[in-house]
Amino acid sequence: MAHDEDDNPTAPADDAQPRQDAPADTGLQTAQAEAYDASAGENASPLMHPRADEVFRGLWASLFYSKRATGRSVLICSADRAEGASTVAAALALAGSTPAGVARVALADFNLRRPALHKLLGLQPGPGLAEVATGQLPIEAVVQSVSPGLDLYAAGNVKHRALDVLRSGKLADLTTTLAGAYDNLLIDVAPVNHFPDAQVLAGIIKDVLLVSHSERTPREAVAQAKKRIEAGGGRVIGLVLNLRTFPIPRFLYRRV
Repeated sequence: MAHDEDDNPTAPADDAQPRQDAPADTGLQTAQAEAYDASAGENASPLMHPRADEVFRGLWASLFYSKRATGRSVLICSADRAEGASTVAAALALAGSTPAGVARVALADFNLRRPALHKLLGLQPGPGLAEVATGQLPIEAVVQSVSPGLDLYAAGNVKHRALDVLRSGKLADLTTTLAGAYDNLLIDVAPVNHFPDAQVLAGIIKDVLLVSHSERTPREAVAQAKKRIEAGGGRVIGLVLNLRTFPIPRFLYRRV
């Protein structure tokens, strides 16, 4: 999922083209994101860096305009904790829904362990999807408008209720309803190597964008995340290398 060198602020520095593949044992396509610093925490603005809009518009195009995604819905998760998946989800949704009228996007927070999208976007934590999945509220009662083209469906009151939501049997109907009401649906979910949530949703959504901390996450953890997603019935359609802020010459890629 690499971009052309003119469009990619992290393209390789020598005579190479931007990286086309991750290391062979992961088998993933790669986008290189330097637009924000996720180590600042999930409360940081997803558009804090001047290049963020350009980077995430390019990522949106790679996912949906190049037909890498088989449908109009994408699940976004990380292998491990604190890798910036929620920030990527929020920034990608903002990029895909602007300017107004380009696409109507739903951003759904199914991170039932540590929901953060409402904080990133300055909205309310609930009521949200937990209340809908457990039959307490209809879906239209929990929508929050972010902009003319973007709506947020917050996680809601998920304390001690993650398993109740996963066992509700309503996840497929809920995601189908959201996907049918919008041009695109982006879903944030808890780290796949720590919780079963992503595997459950991967069996419904199928297309998964994996986020990895470029300086901290072992490649073995990324490979394990890919296996877990595939075991759940999903397909990894891309890998975002978060916090990669330096160019890597091609000859180094050949060594990994």
